[in-house]
Amino acid sequence: MSAKPHYFIGIPFPAEFAEPLYRTISSRPAFSFHNWVHPSDYHFTLVFLGPADDEQLRALEDRLRLISDETPPFELVLKQIGTFGKASQPRILHVEPEYSAPLFQVRERVKKAAAAVGFEIEKRPFHPHMTVARKWKGSAPFNARLEPLEGGISFTARQYTIFQTHLDRLPKYEHKAVFPFGGRKITEKQDSEMNIDGTDY
Repeated sequence: MSAKPHYFIGIPFPAEFAEPLYRTISSRPAFSFHNWVHPSDYHFTLVFLGPADDEQLRALEDRLRLISDETPPFELVLKQIGTFGKASQPRILHVEPEYSAPLFQVRERVKKAAAAVGFEIEKRPFHPHMTVARKWKGSAPFNARLEPLEGGISFTARQYTIFQTHLDRLPKYEHKAVFPFGGRKITEKQDSEMNIDGTDY
């Protein structure tokens, strides 16, 4: 019997900004990591769902549609590069958005919707970020200066998505259901261009 597919809910990063951001960060000699996230896989995870069947997903979609219809698009600004894990050997290199009240509000509503249909929600605090690389591989301890992105990147978050993870392909994410903010769900499936791994989603 095959394992159930794994899913999460996230806000995709606009394609027009992804490739330039990847080139800017990956070209820095101080950033030596084993795995670089495919630019098409950039996203901000709201809630990790894990395995699910079709019935559970349909119940969740009904709730997510109501939330997205009531949520106007909102601005996110990326400025700061950061890491997770041991300071000398970080496991994650990421970009953080400035604090956004609408982001935290929509995340809280999505979290409650997922819990209401039986998904187990992580207990750790929400720390919005976009992973760009994993697993430090330098021969010396990591000591790069985590300077802010020059000028920052401002974009409008216009939707959230239920993503299915495919670990055997790149890009790794498939858009299973897309929910525009202030609008109706896009019903057709789309192949994404996003990534997930380990406990960092």
